Amino acid sequence: MSTTTSDEISLTEVWAEVFRRKIFIIVSGFLCAAIGVVIALSLPNMYTAKVLTVPKMEESGGLGSLTNGLGGLAGMAGIKLGSSSGPDKTQVALEVLKSQRFINQFVEKHNLVVPLMVSKASHPVSFELIYDEDKYDRQTNKWLREVKPPKTVEPTPQEIYERFLDIFEVNHDPKSGFVDLSIEFYSPKIAVKWLEWLIEDINEEMRQEDIAEAQASIDYLNDALAKVTNTSMQTSFYQLIEDQTKILMLANSNKEYILKTISPAMIPEKRSKPSRVLIVIAGGVIGGFLSVLWVLIRFFKRSYS
Repeated sequence: MSTTTSDEISLTEVWAEVFRRKIFIIVSGFLCAAIGVVIALSLPNMYTAKVLTVPKMEESGGLGSLTNGLGGLAGMAGIKLGSSSGPDKTQVALEVLKSQRFINQFVEKHNLVVPLMVSKASHPVSFELIYDEDKYDRQTNKWLREVKPPKTVEPTPQEIYERFLDIFEVNHDPKSGFVDLSIEFYSPKIAVKWLEWLIEDINEEMRQEDIAEAQASIDYLNDALAKVTNTSMQTSFYQLIEDQTKILMLANSNKEYILKTISPAMIPEKRSKPSRVLIVIAGGVIGGFLSVLWVLIRFFKRSYS
C-alpha cells in the first residue's frame, strides 16, 4: 500500500514539476517552431508534373498466328514472331526508359547536365531556374565543384543518372496497362517539357529499333527467296515479308509508337514540396517534447541525488 501511495505521490510530483516549468516548455516549443519556419522558408519549392500514357496495341501481333507453321523459318531469318513468352514491347520500353544508357543519352541530347546538376530553385513568378554559382560559372561555362575522388569536377555519368532518378518516376499498372510518368523539379514548366521529351525519345528509340529489325529481316528474306525454288517455301517467305513490311509501315507512320499519351502533362500550379505547415508543427512538437524530457531528467536527478 505504501508503494502504491509512493508511486502516486511521485507521479503527482512529476506532473507538478512539468506544470511548474510550463513557461519554459511553451517557450521552447515556440522557439523550435520558429526554427521550423526558418527551415521551411529556406527550402525551395518543388513541382511535380505527371503524364498518363497507355501502351499502343501490338498491331504486329498477328504474326502469332504464323508461329506454328513458320516458327522454324522465321527463327532462321532472325524474325521474332508473336509469342506469349518473354517480355512484351511495353516492358522492354519501360526498362529502356529507366536505364542508365538511355537517361545519359537523353540528358546529353537535350543539354540538361547544367540545369539538372546545378539548379537549386526557380523564380517564383517566371519559374526560371536559379543556379548554384559555387558549382558552375555560367559566364565561362566552367565547373567549380569541390569533390573528392573518384568524382570529378564535371559530373560523371553515374552522378547524372542517379540525380535524374531522384526526380523521375515510372509507375506501370499491369492490370489496367496504364503507365504514369512523373518528374518533380524546381520549375514546373521545365518538368513538363522534360516529360514531353522523354515520351518522344522513348517512342522514337523503339520505333527506330523495329524499323531496323524489320528492314534487316526483309533484306534477308528477299535474298533467301531468290535461292528458293520450292513453291510452298516461297509462299512462306512471301507471308513473312508481308508481315515484316506491315511492321515497317506501322513504325514509319506512327510517332507514338509504344506509349500513347492519354492525359498530357499540365503545368502544376501547386507545389508538391515542401509542406511548410507540417515542418513548423513538427518543430513545435519536437521542441515541446525535448523540453519536457529535459525537465523530467533534471527532476529525477534531484529526486535521487
